[in-house]
Amino acid sequence: MRCEYFSIFAAQNKSMTMKKNVISKFLAVAMMMATGSITANAGWTDQLSPYDLNAPLGWATVGGNVTGGEGGTKVTVKTKTELMNALKGTDKKIIYVEGEIEFTGLNSVKGAQNKTIIGMKGATLVNSKHSSKGSETGILQLSSCKNIILRNLIFKSAGAYDIDGNDNLTIAGSTYIWVDHCEFQDGVDGNFDCVNGSDNICVTWCRFRYLIGPWAGGSGGADDHRNCDLWGNSDSRSEDNGHLRTTFANCWWDEGCSERMPRVRYGQVHIQNCLYSSSNAHYCIGYGYKSNIYVENNAFTSAAAKKTPWKNYATKSSKKDYNITTVGNLNAGDFQSKSGSAEYFIPSAHYTLKAYDSSMVEEVLTNPENGAGATLDITSMTDGIDNATASAAGTPVSITYYNMDGTEITSPVPGINIMKMTYADGRTVNKKIMR
Repeated sequence: MRCEYFSIFAAQNKSMTMKKNVISKFLAVAMMMATGSITANAGWTDQLSPYDLNAPLGWATVGGNVTGGEGGTKVTVKTKTELMNALKGTDKKIIYVEGEIEFTGLNSVKGAQNKTIIGMKGATLVNSKHSSKGSETGILQLSSCKNIILRNLIFKSAGAYDIDGNDNLTIAGSTYIWVDHCEFQDGVDGNFDCVNGSDNICVTWCRFRYLIGPWAGGSGGADDHRNCDLWGNSDSRSEDNGHLRTTFANCWWDEGCSERMPRVRYGQVHIQNCLYSSSNAHYCIGYGYKSNIYVENNAFTSAAAKKTPWKNYATKSSKKDYNITTVGNLNAGDFQSKSGSAEYFIPSAHYTLKAYDSSMVEEVLTNPENGAGATLDITSMTDGIDNATASAAGTPVSITYYNMDGTEITSPVPGINIMKMTYADGRTVNKKIMR
């Protein structure tokens, strides 16, 4: 079970470091396989943190699941036109993004289903144009989409500018979306927003930051609009009620982020094992009208983040309803408060996701090899999210066996064993076997 796996690691000393030898990396994934939290995948997964489930989690697993383009056609794209064409339709497709793709304004894909978009190492979607025209801002919007995975992509815009422009990524009216190991930089209006009744979302191992100073003088009036993530864009949008259910896990709000990490209306939002380190944070988590938030085992490390880890935005006379629970956070006390009749949102009533100790968050998420951000080392279409059976075409040049204690053995023993297969092209596939 997932909870058993995380209990093992949460009990370890906080000074535990990610071992860099192959066996340790292999065993981290093998343990997850043995507990049923992931399937065996292609060799790049050996580089995942032992805290990385490598699978959709939380709200994205309730009432359905996110499989993306699993089992579908593979295609590599290098231009905006190729990417947008590949995203159309409902057929299963795994889309590999290669290199830097330039955008010149928000591009919306409508009604897409069953797609996985995965960036090869360094893949970037960029809109570098600084403009006072909102139509020329933003990068990608998923509108009325379902069962979509985005992994290992860098989204990069021209810098925050308060003109009511567009975001690097917007999820609008879409369901069962998994955004994993992506990096969001310098969004004009925001880095990543979720609106219009979107639901069953999980955001894992993502990094948010602003590397460009804010552009002053925008028509909206704010000279510093480095406002990162808006979940629900209006108190009056009552159709969001009962939606916007989202799980954030192992995300990092890094330098430059000033607000909205995230700011929530209506949604039941679980924020677990995330890192807040921005030195100019006005506040971190904003709880607004009809929001119901559970803030668990996060780390607030900068002086600014420690000062204001959360802020109440449900303050209007007719729109004061809110719920918030905080527990186990580093440098922020336990806190529970509500206004209104709604029961407190407790994630364990809906799904199982065990947190590790907040004292370990900074070390885990800032690891450049397997921490938050676009850190997956995917260099070809032979890497990615394929099942081991499909990835293991051909005959391995060597096979090594291990027991569940991590000891190499000469041959499988009765019970569960881990088999590591190495191929001539350098790929390794790890697989649980039963004898």
